[in-house]
Amino acid sequence: MADSKLLIVAKREFTERVRSRWFLVMTFIVPVLLSAAMLFPAWLATRSKPTAEVRNIAILDASGAELGARVAANLAADSTLGPATSGSIGPAVRLVSPGQLAAAEDAATHEVMAGKSIEGYLVLTDSALSGASARYAGRNASSFSTMDRIEAAVKQSVMMVRLEKQGVTPGTIDSLSHLSVHLSTERISERGKGVAGTTGLLAGIGVGIMLFFSIIFHGQNVLRGVLEEKTTRVAEVVISSVKPETLLGGKVLGVGAVGLLQQIAWMGITFWLVASLAPLVVKSAGAAARGAGGAPAISSMFGGFTIGMLAATLAFFLLGFVFYATLYAAAGSMVNSEQEAQQAAMPVMFLLMATWLMVQGVIGNPNSGLAVVLSWLPFSSPIIMPIRMGLTGVAPAAVAGSMVVAAVGCVGAVWLSARIYRVGMLMYGKKPNFRELARWIRYA
Repeated sequence: MADSKLLIVAKREFTERVRSRWFLVMTFIVPVLLSAAMLFPAWLATRSKPTAEVRNIAILDASGAELGARVAANLAADSTLGPATSGSIGPAVRLVSPGQLAAAEDAATHEVMAGKSIEGYLVLTDSALSGASARYAGRNASSFSTMDRIEAAVKQSVMMVRLEKQGVTPGTIDSLSHLSVHLSTERISERGKGVAGTTGLLAGIGVGIMLFFSIIFHGQNVLRGVLEEKTTRVAEVVISSVKPETLLGGKVLGVGAVGLLQQIAWMGITFWLVASLAPLVVKSAGAAARGAGGAPAISSMFGGFTIGMLAATLAFFLLGFVFYATLYAAAGSMVNSEQEAQQAAMPVMFLLMATWLMVQGVIGNPNSGLAVVLSWLPFSSPIIMPIRMGLTGVAPAAVAGSMVVAAVGCVGAVWLSARIYRVGMLMYGKKPNFRELARWIRYA
């Protein structure tokens, strides 16, 4: 009998929320935002790469070792910058003595200000030759990609000049100047070789974000639902025919089913959007990105997910949701207004936010002591363990053990919340203090 009432409450909570307009809106908006967050940086990188304008500069060479000519040749030979534009005149090398450098800089500054000939100028002295420093001034000085490319050209040219002084043959120097190494990454776990490390990184972070926001969103729904039933005195009528524990369990199961359905929809839609839009991002990157393996890297962004990992992720979501939803329900049953509810929910929110603040440390070193400890704490493991599974190889025994600990934590949270809920739903007036709350738990 109790089981049938539990299912009736769960069905009511599920159907009421699934039919909501906001459920449909959030189901489709969140995957779009997640896909944009994953693909937009890649697209932006393709649009902000250095162009042929990098060559349209003057090089003031006061090094006395023809360093400017090497830098100019390096920039001119860089195929990733694209063909020279019709207005490009450089790089133009101007040999000057140290005494003439100040006047040459002043003249170059006026040229840049006129905006008709050069974008900027690079100053090379014996300080640059020793590897200490070089200076650049120009209209595009705030472009990180452009400055990185000029800095790389100077470093490479300085190395070539110094090698030549050490007696290295011109042929060897030329081969070194055109040397390019592409480093691919592949993760090895207990099951053997896997996908690229960056793939797991993006997948792990994406799952962590979805779990975090889903728990917050649906947990807040439970809190508001409990508070609404209490303030409208609906709970008094319902509890007369349904035990408080059954009502609490039905709420958590119903809203949890909604969250699980939405979680699956988020993952599926996000995967489909990323796989469909990734080729367009790679196409906009041009031949250089395709040659570097950009298409496989982006299109396989979620290739690291296996059926087992997806099942474990969903299991962790359910455990995390039950843990936090019951605590949110307990917070809602203790208070009498929306403002008090937000204050009562602060400890629960603190647990969630504390976990999220630790995510950066886990991403930096997924096998650190911090990451391992967080994987075994009931309030943090539902978010941290899926991220670790996406970043590194985690032993199946560790995953199973973490689930068991999270399940034990859920049992404790349900026991505690049920005792608070049983008394709190029928208590009106002021918000209880810690002593009264302890008395509720003891005698409920």
